[in-house]
Amino acid sequence: MITAVRSNPLFSATDTSSTTPPKAGGPTTGGTAATAPIGEAKPSDVNRVLPTNKSGMGRDEFLKMLVAQLKNQDPLNPMDGKDMAAQLAQFSAVEQLQQLNTSVTAQKQSQSDMAKAIEALSTSQTQSADNLSQLIEGQMAVSTVGKIGVTPGNTIYVDRDGGGQFVIDTGTVKGPGRVTVLDDQGKQIATANVGNVVAGQQAIDLRDVGFNPPLKQGKYQFKFEVATDGGQWQQVKTYSAGRITGLKYDQGNPILIIGDSLAVPMSKLTQIRG
Repeated sequence: MITAVRSNPLFSATDTSSTTPPKAGGPTTGGTAATAPIGEAKPSDVNRVLPTNKSGMGRDEFLKMLVAQLKNQDPLNPMDGKDMAAQLAQFSAVEQLQQLNTSVTAQKQSQSDMAKAIEALSTSQTQSADNLSQLIEGQMAVSTVGKIGVTPGNTIYVDRDGGGQFVIDTGTVKGPGRVTVLDDQGKQIATANVGNVVAGQQAIDLRDVGFNPPLKQGKYQFKFEVATDGGQWQQVKTYSAGRITGLKYDQGNPILIIGDSLAVPMSKLTQIRG
């Protein structure tokens, strides 16, 4: 029987026994059988740590790998130039996409910064415009002191010498008129007739009206009526009018003082009379 030397890790290197397997239960002859491994098989590199590149493969890594492939290629079966060109083209395309992504990200950040700068500039310009508007309004308010201010209401201010005026708007109604003066509690103090009243808005000087009894210095309420063609008295729209005696500011807004106590914002004046 022919014997053979086999390079098998399960047998000794000097084993020259017959290849015929021993009978069951019989003695083992022609060599010593290896003991079978016990336990679960494990890979030899279970604890191996592979290197990682968090940023991915770059140009340098790719070129190094390509050079290594060229050095270690089989001279009898070299790499195909077309494959190399295709790999280079793919890598170039990926690199261009990465650069494009970086450029787009930078452009978005630049646009965001520009939008913030424009918003800040707009806020600054708005604040400057508000400040300028308040300054102009304040200068205008100062120039009104000493003049007659007119605002919606029904107040008459009588000066020390009995002067003053009131303003009415009769609309389209015209004819004989009369004015009734009241105190703060609404009690009638005096009345006076006014000659033919024209249509529209008009100011009437207190010196041109003969009140009975004469009005003393102070602040009063009033109402004005016009007799229609049928003889019916019709009440018309009235305005408070008085001399602007002072000026104050509330949160940067000018407040005019009419008479002794009436505080009117500059924006609420409908007229300023000399």
